[in-house]
Amino acid sequence: MTEVLHLQTRVYPLHYGALRSGPAVVEVPGRGRYRLWPGELASQVYNREGTLEADLTELVQAAVVVPGVEIRACRARFLAAGVVLLTYALSHPGQKLSDMDVHQLAEFDAVINDRLRVADTPVIGAALDAAVTAGVIKELAIPPGRSHELWPSQVERHAVRYNCHVVTSAPPWRPDARVPKVTVGAGCRIVLPYTYAWEGDPTVALDPLLTMLEPADIAVAQVSILFGAMTASRRTLSELARAALGPIRTEDFRRFLDRLWAEYHHLDSYRLESHQTARATYLAARETVGLDRIHERATALLDHVANSLLAESSLRGQRLDARLNRAAAALTVVVAASFAVDIAAFLVPDASAPVKVVIVVGVLCLAAGSLLATIGTVWRRERRRRLPTQRRTPGG
Repeated sequence: MTEVLHLQTRVYPLHYGALRSGPAVVEVPGRGRYRLWPGELASQVYNREGTLEADLTELVQAAVVVPGVEIRACRARFLAAGVVLLTYALSHPGQKLSDMDVHQLAEFDAVINDRLRVADTPVIGAALDAAVTAGVIKELAIPPGRSHELWPSQVERHAVRYNCHVVTSAPPWRPDARVPKVTVGAGCRIVLPYTYAWEGDPTVALDPLLTMLEPADIAVAQVSILFGAMTASRRTLSELARAALGPIRTEDFRRFLDRLWAEYHHLDSYRLESHQTARATYLAARETVGLDRIHERATALLDHVANSLLAESSLRGQRLDARLNRAAAALTVVVAASFAVDIAAFLVPDASAPVKVVIVVGVLCLAAGSLLATIGTVWRRERRRRLPTQRRTPGG
């Protein structure tokens, strides 16, 4: 019998728009296959949300080795909100987690998570990419500045957040003094932010345990979406600050934000659909991790990026208008030159051929000079604008 079952749930914000029942078995090129079947969020009592469940245990056990860690199970749950919950069930022969205090437990969990993520990144990325190839998830959002979809294996590492869960019949850990006094559902104890002790049988099947963890994992899924949004925003601000902005358009950024907020509020509806015990745990988890404060900071950052993109778009519009005005002025000179040739031909119809050639050549030279002057002015202004942003070598 396992005294303590160690569970880790990661959240991958993939930002997909459609979740569809695919084949019963998904092929992962070069690595094998995994089973897939429909499920649901069982902690909901109103309008239960359907999921797709994937058993990655055999796939992971064949490819991932972490010293001192036994992988008992690995389950991926595809939610309609554009995120994937990946849960590991772990045991640690030779380690007695119940003898650790809460801080030792959190430190031990963090070390295991880091080692596990380094070891399983290739196989988990390949498994998630295979779900896209098989048509399980569709309509991946294109981040601003990209011309192609961001495959799941390329998801930002900083956007992937996780919860630590320990399940035992009599949890010995007490909440840290910095954890706010919150009301949680029966059987749950929040000992640190993102760290939960659950009173239950660690030897039961994985499905009821996943249902028990749902409230806390939904909360961290919302945190993950916000972190992904802030990561994309910081990258955009850095490009704006360097005046090296790629092909980012304001409407692309707005559409990407619409997808993020749709996912966030889709998950937020969990508080209305879940039963009382799960709802209490969900609300307590939100407060403990400071989700509302993260939401406010993310909103402020996204608003700033939106305003900066609008200002950049306006500046680009002004520059384009100036170029068009100069081009129009040059064309006006050409048209005036052509008109001048017509007038000359009308006024001196009997002029000799050399005189006519001199007049035409003179007018053409005037027009060409005006065009070259316009092009030179544009080039000098562009060079002066870009010069401050160019990196200078020492002594240069």
